[in-house]
Amino acid sequence: MEKVSRAQIMGKGLAKVFNPVELFGAIFKMGWKRVCYLGLLLAIQIGSFFLMFDHGSVSLHPDTSAIGWIGLVAGITSILSVVIVANGDVTNYFWGILNNISYIYVSMVSHLYGEVYLNLYFFILQFIGIYQWTAQSLRANKEKDDDEIVTVKELHFKGWLLLTVLVALGWVVFGIFLKHVPFMSSVLDPHPWIDSLSVVVQVFAQALMVMRYGASQWLLWIIANCTELLLWTLNFNPIMLALWIANLINSLYGYYTWTKKLPKEE
Repeated sequence: MEKVSRAQIMGKGLAKVFNPVELFGAIFKMGWKRVCYLGLLLAIQIGSFFLMFDHGSVSLHPDTSAIGWIGLVAGITSILSVVIVANGDVTNYFWGILNNISYIYVSMVSHLYGEVYLNLYFFILQFIGIYQWTAQSLRANKEKDDDEIVTVKELHFKGWLLLTVLVALGWVVFGIFLKHVPFMSSVLDPHPWIDSLSVVVQVFAQALMVMRYGASQWLLWIIANCTELLLWTLNFNPIMLALWIANLINSLYGYYTWTKKLPKEE
């Protein structure tokens, strides 16, 4: 088999990720239980779009403002991304890219600059992920490797201690930064410490996911999702709340899958 250049690998990956047939094929090739699970999360997200909260009362009235529509796009694409990535399909990156773009807009309007920085970071990672997943797929095809089951690693005491110290240090440093430095605006982040905690935890969770750590990364995702729920409760946005409720449910499922079902690395 002839050697494939990096440009060719990236080209193959982008062609698949942006192919409508591949995009919807990835959804329908999931088992019916996963499709029903995806439908439930999407129903929660779409339902939030039609709820209007005003002075303690709730009414059925869609938020047709720009932030309402774009927030809905952010919610739907986030759910599609996290559910499809659990199936190991590279098309999750298409939904991830759309999610990052829409989420950046909603965060900018809400002056939650930590969320902006985080999603700019994730946006770059989407393209790195497309390349890495495509390269791995091509290697597997070349070597005819039938062992495609992910093996999970776990942190020991020293790893947990180091992780705790790094998260705490990152939280303080980034919190101070957000407290004093605005982003393309004169308005400062209204919740710098909560925003900082969410961002730092998600950065480390993503790193642990890349390195195939199980319980540790999913515990961080659970903490991050709870922090995001607090953040969007204070900066009230029902569409974003529905998004993070759905992500929290998915994180609990991910914790169960990675700790109970996938084999541990020796």
